[in-house]
This record gives sequence, structure tokens and C-alpha cells, in this order.
Amino acid sequence: MRLDNPVADAIPKAMNYWGDATSTIDWCEENYVVCKYIAEFWNTSTNLVFFALALLGMYKVRVTGQENRFLLCYMAMLVVGLGSWLFHMTLQYKWQLADELPMVYGTCVCLYCALRADVKARVGSDLTVSLALFAYSTIVTLVYVQIRKPVFHQVAYGIEVFCIVLLNTRHQIEIRKTNPRAYIELRQLFWVGLLSFGAAFVLWNIDNIFCGNLRAIRNALPSVFSPFFQLHAYWHIGTALGCYTTIVYQQYLRLVKLNTIGDYRIRKTALFVPYLDKSVKEI
Repeated sequence: MRLDNPVADAIPKAMNYWGDATSTIDWCEENYVVCKYIAEFWNTSTNLVFFALALLGMYKVRVTGQENRFLLCYMAMLVVGLGSWLFHMTLQYKWQLADELPMVYGTCVCLYCALRADVKARVGSDLTVSLALFAYSTIVTLVYVQIRKPVFHQVAYGIEVFCIVLLNTRHQIEIRKTNPRAYIELRQLFWVGLLSFGAAFVLWNIDNIFCGNLRAIRNALPSVFSPFFQLHAYWHIGTALGCYTTIVYQQYLRLVKLNTIGDYRIRKTALFVPYLDKSVKEI
């Protein structure tokens, strides 16, 4: 999907710090307008939310002594944010892949957590699940680099997200019968994550479909207000929060399955971002 960009087209090519765009996607944000070193300034800078939430999650996993699977989830989230930063900063195809493919890989790690949350699963199935997810990631990678169609990546990623939502819903139904308090907190995390992803997806589509209208609005407004209509930037904020909250959900779910959730509590930062912490009696 290549969008015409009249503002960027009016800029001499020599001013494109990273050269001509080689990516298969050029988003609605006008290129090299805010900063000569960054092709899409707002789409780039909003990846700071990925960095902040991933680092918070990694820190909390370490200080509360949780399993390394969740550390890997947050590390994958950090890699996605870095890849997205480089992609939107340069609009180069190699960094587009560094953005899109880690989305598939990182979601596979979260999918593994959802599949292996129950400690009663058969011995040996860990390897089976890991190999199946590795095979999925490999197939998606090989096909995508050959066909170079963004819609293929979007569908492959969407399938993973759908599977996680389905599995988490099933877990909630089971826990509702045995642990009402845990069910309520899991349901809250579930809806925060789902609504964050859903709102981000809606804005992402509006940005794609009505790009011309959005550009006209931005051009008509004072420059101080135009960033509020960079809807792809909101996609980064929404997906970062949705991804982070989904990982916290998996952490909570795992503790319920291990029957150790009584040692932990859901707390929130000053910005109402949830995280798992040890109960007061454990500190």
C-alpha cells in the first residue's frame, strides 16, 4: 500500500535523510515534515510507549520473581517497539520487516503462555506447542518475504490475536466457577486489553481509508493541533497498552493456575497502568 504524499513529494529528495522509501507501506503521516532525520515523526515517537511499558513489565517480573516466559514476552514487546521506531523513522523495507515479523514472533510467545497456563497439561506437550509455534512463525516469515503483501502479515498476526482472545475467554469461564475474585480481576484486564486493541484497530482503519480527509483537516488546522489527527500514532499507543495488559493477564492467569495468586495483587501506576506486585505480607 503506497500512499501519495504531496507534502513529501514537494520536498527535494536530497532532504530525505534516509533516502527514497523502499518499504511496501507509506502511512498517512506526511514524511520529513517535523524533523529532517525522521520520516514519520509522530508514528516514530509514539513507540516510546512500547519501550516504557515493556521496561516496566520486565522490571516487575524480576522483582516479583515470576517465570522467565513473561520476561521473554516483555522483551519481545520491546523489540517490536524498536523495530517500529526504525521502520517509521526510515521507511526502509529491512526495518519494515524488523517491525512486522517480531509482531508475529512476540505474539507466538504470548500464545504459548495462554496455551501452557494450565500446569495440568500433558508432560511433553511443551515441546509440541513450541515446535508448532516455531513452525507457524517460520512459514509466515518465508511466505511474507516472498510475496511482500502487507495484508498477509496482517491476517497472520490477526489469527494469533484471535486465538489468544479465544483461549483467555475459555480460561475465564473455568476460573469463574472456582475463584470469583480472580475472575473479576482477570475480566477487567481482559477488557482493558481487548478495548485497547479494538480502539487502535478502528483508528488504524480510519487512518488508511480516510487519509486524504485527515490530511486536509491537518492542513487546515494550526500546526499545534495537527498531531491529534495522526491516527496511526494512536494505533501504537493502543496496541502497546493492549499488548502490555495482555501479558499482565497471562501472568495473573498463570498464578491462578499455580494456586499462588494469593501472594500477589493487581496495582496501578499513577497513570492507571496495571501491574502485578507482591502482597503486603510478602514484602
